[in-house]
Amino acid sequence: MTDIIPTDSEISSEIEDESSIETVEIGQHRVGRLLAGLQDSAPSASEPKNTAERFENELAVVRLGMAASLFYALRTKHAPTAAHCLRVAISCSAWAERMGLDDAARDRVEVAALLHDIGKIGIPDRILRKPGKLTVDEQLIMDTSVQHGLGILRGCTSDAALLEIFAQANSWYEGRRDSDGRSGTALPLGSRMLSIADAFDSMTTDSVYRRAMSRERAIQQLIDGSFKQFDPELALDFNHMLEDRPEMLQGAILNRWLQHLQRDNSNSFWFANPINDELETQQGDQLFYKELVFHLHDAVVFTDSVGTIGQWNRMMEQLTSISASSIIGQTWSNECIRLREQDKSRREDGSLVEECLSSGQVVTRPMLVERPGAEPIPVHVQAMPITGPNPGFYGTVLIFRDLSDQANLEEKVESLHQQTTTDVLTGVSNRSHFNTVIEDLTAKASKGGPSFSLIICDIDHFKRVNDVHGHPAGDEALISFASVLSVNSRDGDLVARYGGEEFLLLTANCDNATAAGRAESIRQAVENTSIASLGGDCVTASFGVTEFQSGDTHETVLARADRALLKAKDNGRNRVIQLGSGSVAIPRQSAPKRGWKGWFESQISSGENEFDVVTRVPIDLAIEKLRGFIADHQAEIIRVEENHVSLRLNAISQQAGRRRADQQISLRVEMTLSEAAVENATALTPSKTNVHISLQPIRNRDRRNAGLKTCYEQVQESLKSYLMGEILDNTAG
Repeated sequence: MTDIIPTDSEISSEIEDESSIETVEIGQHRVGRLLAGLQDSAPSASEPKNTAERFENELAVVRLGMAASLFYALRTKHAPTAAHCLRVAISCSAWAERMGLDDAARDRVEVAALLHDIGKIGIPDRILRKPGKLTVDEQLIMDTSVQHGLGILRGCTSDAALLEIFAQANSWYEGRRDSDGRSGTALPLGSRMLSIADAFDSMTTDSVYRRAMSRERAIQQLIDGSFKQFDPELALDFNHMLEDRPEMLQGAILNRWLQHLQRDNSNSFWFANPINDELETQQGDQLFYKELVFHLHDAVVFTDSVGTIGQWNRMMEQLTSISASSIIGQTWSNECIRLREQDKSRREDGSLVEECLSSGQVVTRPMLVERPGAEPIPVHVQAMPITGPNPGFYGTVLIFRDLSDQANLEEKVESLHQQTTTDVLTGVSNRSHFNTVIEDLTAKASKGGPSFSLIICDIDHFKRVNDVHGHPAGDEALISFASVLSVNSRDGDLVARYGGEEFLLLTANCDNATAAGRAESIRQAVENTSIASLGGDCVTASFGVTEFQSGDTHETVLARADRALLKAKDNGRNRVIQLGSGSVAIPRQSAPKRGWKGWFESQISSGENEFDVVTRVPIDLAIEKLRGFIADHQAEIIRVEENHVSLRLNAISQQAGRRRADQQISLRVEMTLSEAAVENATALTPSKTNVHISLQPIRNRDRRNAGLKTCYEQVQESLKSYLMGEILDNTAG
């Protein structure tokens, strides 16, 4: 049998056979205890509700003084880098709280995280703001930021432990990079924590040239990097923190921190009161202007006089598939959005912004926005210089009008069966129409079509609204909530009321990370929208987010999103929780037609109903992923013993009758978990888990069902997605 599991040839020491046998015996008992926990109800959050507030308040104390001043300097230099540092600092703060570090150790790791990129102040803007991948020479210049930062901190503090954490933050656990000969636990604990939090945030944040990963895939990358780049025990503990308290790193905390950093009133007595009628008028104008630009049906970009992008509206996001958060602060170039002339030529050093500013004239021409693997989008481009009372140009405005005649999902929905597909109270789509659309999107995605994400949201404590203010006020709250969802949706999205105070947002061509970011924006908008019937008060809402993944049915997509919503409510409400790996479906071949004699023949070849999934996570994490699979498929646990679990679940065959009942085939799923065998394994090889799966139909008559093979493939793909593993080829000689 050919082993497809990757091995690390760089590590030479092997595990002795006797210790391996003993480990397997001990491991089976441990697996049995973990599997037994599958039958227990999911535990609710037991930590006190004020835990998050406590570590936030302590971080507030740490950030004062020189640390805050340096952070402000970095934000002035490059706001996206400062925002990244802030997110990493919050991650480290939550983690330090969980680990129970003493105040001094915690303060140091928080400050080191908040300032770990402070050396980028010394990097030229042409490199720091480049909207694409760096060249080798540019990367070498970027690597000098660590030494720049260390020099800055040495001029501000003599704390040797803090400087040591900062200096070793880029060191690899095995000691191959910037470690001065040290490796493993010889590296400071704060440095090992910071490297994990830094990498995780980078992977889960959009950049111009790389889309953000889902949280599960980012965690998988951290585990894959264990023993080499990251401390394996800390990587697993970081994963457990996300499993136990996913709201620790969610946007609500981050945004409160951004508000705190922007509202530093410690020096307010130095300034006159800025609140006056003129300023209030200007702020009102800015709000109108912001809403106008955001909701325009044309794509709009603002740059300053040197080409730095300052505004990027939602239609620009849709046109280019580049998020505003990843592009704002970068320098404009035609290449960054793959903008071409209509003859698809590329001008040397061509830039609409430079052309507009150098000529001082409006630049207008038809162009193309290229899309990898798809037809380019024809656009009409207009670049205009912005002038003011002083000589020179303040910047440019670029307007892109999509000239393609592509109908979108929401336009079709509004034009067909309007009355039968709309919720009477809120005006958004109803549950029946949502079911039709998600079934259609799932069918297309299962055949290799575009993926989609689902956001399910629920107003917090809605019963209290009805009890205190009355049902008419509750109705107004529902209408207001639906309005916020609609205003924050894109063309092609579907907003639907699922029932009561529960709403859904279906987003085509949207991945898990992007959908979670959009859900966070909606959560903030809901939190800041006052409702007249509630005396001007606001409501809050909880959000669950997921993306279609290989092996999904529309029921499992909805169940996973609902599980994320329940997790958000269990962990304190008014937050966004994301679940799912978001893997892309692999198109399945249709089963060949057969004659009447084929009914007597088995549809399953020997071995097709039995396979192994190898996942690059230890057994305890694999069992947690199986817990989600069982919940989302509404599987029944029949038996658990030692390292074995038996399930019963219903799979869907599209080749059976039209009725849903005819399409369901009940399967018995037998799973045995064990440590995966790895060739040339060493003591430093990350542990892997092998799950041996056997599938059998519950009813004997289903053994001749034409759709049985399809059901087996669906369960196989789904288990592969939930476990984020690979199918082991058991047919190899």
